[in-house]
Amino acid sequence: MKKLSILLLLIFLTVLFPMMQARADFGPKRSLDVEIIGAKKPYHIELLMEGDLPIQAEIDEMRPYIESEYPDYPEMLYTFQDEGYVSANLVLPWGVWQQNPEDNYYIYSYNPPEQLKIMLVFTDGHYVTSKIIESTLFNSKITYDITAVDQDMDQLSVGKIREVLPIQTMSIELITRIIGTIFIEIVVLFLFGYIAKRSYLLVTYVNLVTQVILTGFMFAAKYYVFPIFGELFVLIIGEFMIFLTEFIIFRFYLTEKSKKRALLYTLAANFFSLVASYTIMIVLMNF
Repeated sequence: MKKLSILLLLIFLTVLFPMMQARADFGPKRSLDVEIIGAKKPYHIELLMEGDLPIQAEIDEMRPYIESEYPDYPEMLYTFQDEGYVSANLVLPWGVWQQNPEDNYYIYSYNPPEQLKIMLVFTDGHYVTSKIIESTLFNSKITYDITAVDQDMDQLSVGKIREVLPIQTMSIELITRIIGTIFIEIVVLFLFGYIAKRSYLLVTYVNLVTQVILTGFMFAAKYYVFPIFGELFVLIIGEFMIFLTEFIIFRFYLTEKSKKRALLYTLAANFFSLVASYTIMIVLMNF
């Protein structure tokens, strides 16, 4: 029991220590990428959120800073409302100023509103707003298509707006985890002297089920709840639960060798699986 406790402590420190070094600003922040499709003329983009416009005294206090830092901020936004939605920059204390790495693509990297409308104010004074959308992902991407919208008149709640799910990244991560984990556990099984076909089939089937379940919970943490730290918590707890599950299964069904060897195999295989899962998590962190 003492050896098991020491091993679990080493696993925890192996996973946690690099993360403690990597994060000076504790915890990731929600982000939003917005892609505009079909704009036919230059525009200013603004996120609208449900709220009340500041009183005039507060607007007068904000105005010098906004005009100094963002000279293209349209005057109309100080008084604009659309179904109770106003400029998020007038409501949120930290604002929602964006990065613009390429044409028609914007990144809001510090806790933008979850429920919002997108507004485009064209240089000729006309504007359009989108329907209300609520982002579900922690790091979300939204496309706003105004190709079929008449951009020479003011219009509210028009165009097509949708959230893009990272299906390709999810699929790659799921396949990588399953194949990688099964490969590692089979290699460790071989190193422990197991040669019977039934032993390899058992390990393959058990890991197929456990990794699909673990990856599902990690997806929930990564994409919907709290990336990195949420994933790390799920990974540690999940791998511990998998260890207990595999220990019970292999103790009774991995009978080619002794029960003691089955326990040692389970410990070793799960340690290397944990390290591999952590590595995959870090590699795919920014995908």
